[in-house]
Amino acid sequence: EPQNICSLKKISDTFARSMKSSYSKFLFSYFLTPLFLCLFLLSGCKKDFKITANYKEVPVVYGLLNWNENPHYIRIQKGYLVDGNANVAAGVYDSIYYPDVLTVKLIPYYNGTVSSSAFTLNRVNGNDIGLPKETGMFASDSNILYSFTGTLDPAKRYKLEVTNNSDGSVFQTANEGNLEGITLVNYFAITNPKKVHSNSDKINLQNISPAKVVFNPAVNAGIYDLVVRFYYKEYRQSDNVLLKDTFAEITLFKSYLPDGTGNNIVADLSADIVLGYLSNNLSHDNSVYREFNMQKGIQVIVSAGGIGLTTYLNSQIAQSGGLTTNGALAPFTNIIGGEGLLSSRYISEVDSVLLSDRGLDTLACSDMSRALRFKNH
Repeated sequence: EPQNICSLKKISDTFARSMKSSYSKFLFSYFLTPLFLCLFLLSGCKKDFKITANYKEVPVVYGLLNWNENPHYIRIQKGYLVDGNANVAAGVYDSIYYPDVLTVKLIPYYNGTVSSSAFTLNRVNGNDIGLPKETGMFASDSNILYSFTGTLDPAKRYKLEVTNNSDGSVFQTANEGNLEGITLVNYFAITNPKKVHSNSDKINLQNISPAKVVFNPAVNAGIYDLVVRFYYKEYRQSDNVLLKDTFAEITLFKSYLPDGTGNNIVADLSADIVLGYLSNNLSHDNSVYREFNMQKGIQVIVSAGGIGLTTYLNSQIAQSGGLTTNGALAPFTNIIGGEGLLSSRYISEVDSVLLSDRGLDTLACSDMSRALRFKNH
């Protein structure tokens, strides 16, 4: 609430601002209208006045459907407007969660028509099923999610429809590509490297002609993350006691947007990338030695995000590109009657990629990684 507003200059700009963020952080809205201007001119100085609007619940939805997973979870919460301390309100359960008043359905479509019975989602507390909410500013004594178990078909589209039984209001996903429902990211293959079946499938660590990660672009995907997990063991030098059986996760790229040609997507798995990451992130400690885990090897993980997620992330990039508040775009949402995002993803993996004898020796002897004390072949 502004204080000591006593001149036309201070009140001449009508303004409307809102701030919204992931997982229903806050919804603030405040404004002055031309009518307020007239009242100020007539009545002179006013030390206190109320600028918050009447309370209104704003549904907030987030979910990424993966037809290759079960069960499925969607987060449905609410944004809120508060006349007091928003930080205090965030810690109150009722501020961010609906009571048990929502009927939540996921409706399948094929060729523009409803193709089968809808999935009905159940209200569950993630804290009770091994999906606890992290502690922090927002209430974490519960983690309310909406869940169902069922087989999704990547050839179909799916529309989320939520009815608030307390007031009859409905919010739902917007059309994607002028058709009902969202698309699901389909299966795609990692063609290289391969899970080791022979010595020829093992990879070297080198910069000249490095090993490649190659995968097909996925149908209904628009953005990709690629990480490799490098599994290793760590032992105490003095008595050979195993201290760690773990991995280092190396990001090759994040939020990658392909060129749209449909060509395979390729990334280098070079010595500089792998050994450079290990050297920068593992301790240089003469009291331990390490060895590459020949059972687990290297795991390649490609995550493909759906069309809605691609648009959402692109809008986030645009917002962080130096735009001023006055020029900022409205946050992307594909929820009619609310805010948030329902999209899809698919994760493709290749396990047990092994290093060749030469690769093991490079890991042990390279100038970049020698201090890590890996065993040679």
